[in-house]
Amino acid sequence: MQCKGIVQGNVVILEEGIYLPDGMRVTVTVEQEEQQEPAEMTDEKFTQRRTLGERMKAFGQRLTGRHVNLADLVIEGREELADRV
Repeated sequence: MQCKGIVQGNVVILEEGIYLPDGMRVTVTVEQEEQQEPAEMTDEKFTQRRTLGERMKAFGQRLTGRHVNLADLVIEGREELADRV
């Protein structure tokens, strides 16, 4: 039996109408599609990624040693966004 599907988040989503019971062992064969050329990394994109990485690192350092509630983080993030506008 052959089935087709698409990978989303490292999970194979089978075409509509195909049902396999939980626990069934399968073998996946990967079909290569046309290779897309990688997007060119411009200086601007590189700078944006570096800036984002630095912001993520700073945020992580702010959380070091803290016990935080996810809701508090969401509120804090929204406040930061509101301050930028």
